[in-house]
Amino acid sequence: MNLLLLTFGQKLENHYQAVFCILTFLKDPQIKKIIIVTDYPAFYDFLGNKVKIISINEKTLEDWKGKNDFFWRIKIKAIELVVHQYPDNHLFYVDSDTFLASNLQSVVQKLDENIGLMHTFEYKLSGQNRSKTTRGMFSVLNGKVFFDITINPQSEMWNAGVIALPKTCAKEIINLSLNLCDAICATPCPRRLVEQFSFSLAMNHLTELSSCEDVIGHYWGNKPEWNQFISQFFVNALLKQKTLEQCVEELRAFNWHSLPLEKKLRSTNSTLKRLIDRLFPHKHIKYF
Repeated sequence: MNLLLLTFGQKLENHYQAVFCILTFLKDPQIKKIIIVTDYPAFYDFLGNKVKIISINEKTLEDWKGKNDFFWRIKIKAIELVVHQYPDNHLFYVDSDTFLASNLQSVVQKLDENIGLMHTFEYKLSGQNRSKTTRGMFSVLNGKVFFDITINPQSEMWNAGVIALPKTCAKEIINLSLNLCDAICATPCPRRLVEQFSFSLAMNHLTELSSCEDVIGHYWGNKPEWNQFISQFFVNALLKQKTLEQCVEELRAFNWHSLPLEKKLRSTNSTLKRLIDRLFPHKHIKYF
């Protein structure tokens, strides 16, 4: 099974998250090759020959957005690129803000049985806990048919922080996901979750779909705290001149339950902080 990550842009946290993520996967023998599609390959020199870099540039990213200029279409295109380069291997794509907390034996077993995986089931399009964006999507898409798939109240949204494709049908899934994404983007549907919804529809249509949240942690709901921990981890590794192998071993023993994956601040909290910053700005700022 191959591991894939996609990173781009100058935002440093995206890249150190990705390196941290890869360190957690290096312990698992089920991973045969680690592939990074990125426009900043220098950020991955620490990983040496443990990773295969596929370099992209701004033109590639622009082309991948497609005729509808949808930003997150690039994720589908990156996966498509790797699926076509390595057709004989299962593909395990992860967002950079993830980690491997357990082992991948159960994941590989499911892929061998032609079961696809995404991180977790979130809600049905008509569910009570859906977001404002999803309500807007449902109002536009309900009853529409795309490639023999009818959007209805039972259509499911799964989290695309993980996308695991069985090698037997990976090309078919990617092709359908891309076509669905383009077709939905051509409607007035809100776009923020279209890439995720396209994968959810395609994988439910072509495979049995399973979650892997018991194996993979996804800290999208508490990035500030995890970013602080990860930056401290790398500073500590640099100051102590730790090797790649030592970093992998340290994370092998880490307690993944010690930091929350989600932490929601009340809106009043941020409102009051902004008010205080405005009423009491910093004084006596001095530069060298």
